[in-house]
Amino acid sequence: MAENGHSNGAYQLITPPNLLKVKVGGQGGKGIDIEAIHQASSAIAYMADEFGDRVALEIAMLMKLSHDLDNDPSRSEKIGAKVLRIARDVAGQGETFGYNLISKVGESMSRYVENVKKSEPLNGDVLRAHADAMRAVIKNKVTGDGGQVGIELVESLEQLVDRMTR
Repeated sequence: MAENGHSNGAYQLITPPNLLKVKVGGQGGKGIDIEAIHQASSAIAYMADEFGDRVALEIAMLMKLSHDLDNDPSRSEKIGAKVLRIARDVAGQGETFGYNLISKVGESMSRYVENVKKSEPLNGDVLRAHADAMRAVIKNKVTGDGGQVGIELVESLEQLVDRMTR
């Protein structure tokens, strides 16, 4: 008969060890490493402090890309790929560091790039509207959803995206 199983002769029921229980302290395991949790929290706090600086660089790149688009609309597809990467990065990192509003702005920009008609180039003004919203969030260190003003800002960007992608 197996160590963690039962047998009645016709079949054998095998019960695998509960490794999660071992990791969190059951069955003689070491449990959760509280120091590792504190180190991870400290690392996230440090990265959150730098988040504004990183986003400021991304905003500058978005502005450059929007002007490049104005100068040469035929590069729309290439520029769109770069904008989409930036928008997704900012959206993903924003919530991690408590900037939920900037995540919503990044999601709106992603939706614009993904849904604009392939027969039309991206619009530099739409990109700049999103970049300006991001700049305001970072400049004013708006964490969370930004309250009523943040909700209205996201709604206005969503309406702009809706108009531009019909």
